[in-house]
Amino acid sequence: MLRTERLVLDLPVETDTELVAHYCADPLFLKYLTTPWPYTTEHARAFLTEYIPVAWDSGDELTWAIRRADGAPLLGVIGLRRDHEIGFWLGAEHRGEALMAEAATAVSEWALGGAVAGAETLLWRANEGNLASAHVARAAGFRRITPRIATVPGRDGRTLAAWHAERRAEVEPDAYASWEPILGIVA
Repeated sequence: MLRTERLVLDLPVETDTELVAHYCADPLFLKYLTTPWPYTTEHARAFLTEYIPVAWDSGDELTWAIRRADGAPLLGVIGLRRDHEIGFWLGAEHRGEALMAEAATAVSEWALGGAVAGAETLLWRANEGNLASAHVARAAGFRRITPRIATVPGRDGRTLAAWHAERRAEVEPDAYASWEPILGIVA
């Protein structure tokens, strides 16, 4: 379990099924994520009761539920894959409060602070155009990079153009400014 000023990050559980199904039915998930589409309650149940426990046990992916510290229901999820890539989503009703940036910062500091063996850099990537995810990555101290091949896998097996970023334990001096070309924000 991880805690921030406003959030608790803990294990997603089967009682989160209805909210996961509701949040993942958002049309933005079709556009930007690789979750099944259309997303059903059975997809949510399998994610919570099969995928997450197996991935935690194997270390392939650590996935946390994002909840308010006051015990409110699930807001979204954040995960860290074995290859040190961070991914996340937040229910539409909870966007706009910088909650995901807070969660991403907490997971990044935890992983880069020694909790994950060999984690010197975390990676982030998203489909080109996913400005909300890019804003989160920027706020969490990720520096935008341009890899030789900038892609992400699509749900149909195609590769899609993507934005990439990385984060080290100490936020690099140019991290915030690196986002100017796509976000139009000057550090």
